[in-house]
This record gives sequence, structure tokens and C-alpha cells, in this order.
Amino acid sequence: MGMRINGSSAASTSLTSGVATMQQRQQDFKDLFSSLKSGDLASAQKAFANLTAGKALGADSPLSQLGQALQSGDLSAAQQAGQALQAQRSGHLHGHHGAQPVTAGVPAAPAPAPAGQGTIINLTA
Repeated sequence: MGMRINGSSAASTSLTSGVATMQQRQQDFKDLFSSLKSGDLASAQKAFANLTAGKALGADSPLSQLGQALQSGDLSAAQQAGQALQAQRSGHLHGHHGAQPVTAGVPAAPAPAPAGQGTIINLTA
């Protein structure tokens, strides 16, 4: 005997939204690192603002140091802080030499259920 559980699509909508937020954050990091690499201070400042909008930063974090360098207009210091941040994000500063960089991609999210339909879960053992 099986049991049918109908749920709303709110959970899948939330998951989809979370994946989209994560993908946008990864794109913001890519934009930031690309701007730093090319020496485009104005674009790096814009990408940093997008990345950190509404977020509190730790005072001694590489991201905070990068922000300070960008705010002061010191491209060289910003590039150095950006390199430290990239190394941290890829796991090299923490001894995780086999770690995949965060920019490698996001695991695919399950397809959301059509609106108005729930998920069927078979709870029989």
C-alpha cells in the first residue's frame, strides 16, 4: 500500500531561487577577477559592489582587503588581494590541494514540478 503526499511547488521555487543566487554570485566573482586581471579598476569596483551588496565582511578577510584596495584606487594591492582570494576560494590556502575551484560550476538542480502539482513519494517498504 502506498501513500501519496502532495506538496506545493514552493520548495522547488526556493531551490531554483537559491541556485540562481549562487550562480549570480559565481558570475560576480568571475567578473571581479576578470576585471582585476585586465587592470580595469572601475569594472572591478562595480563587480565588488555587486558581490558584496548587503553583506557584512570580516575586517581581515581577503574580500575585505580587496574592497579596501579598490576603494582607495590601489589597483596593484587589489590585484594581490584578488589573487589571495582566488587561492582561498579554490582551497589552496587551506591545504585542500584536490579541491575544485568554486567557479567550476553548480550542480544541476532538479527540475521544478509543474505549477499546482506536488511530488509523489512512495513510503511503502
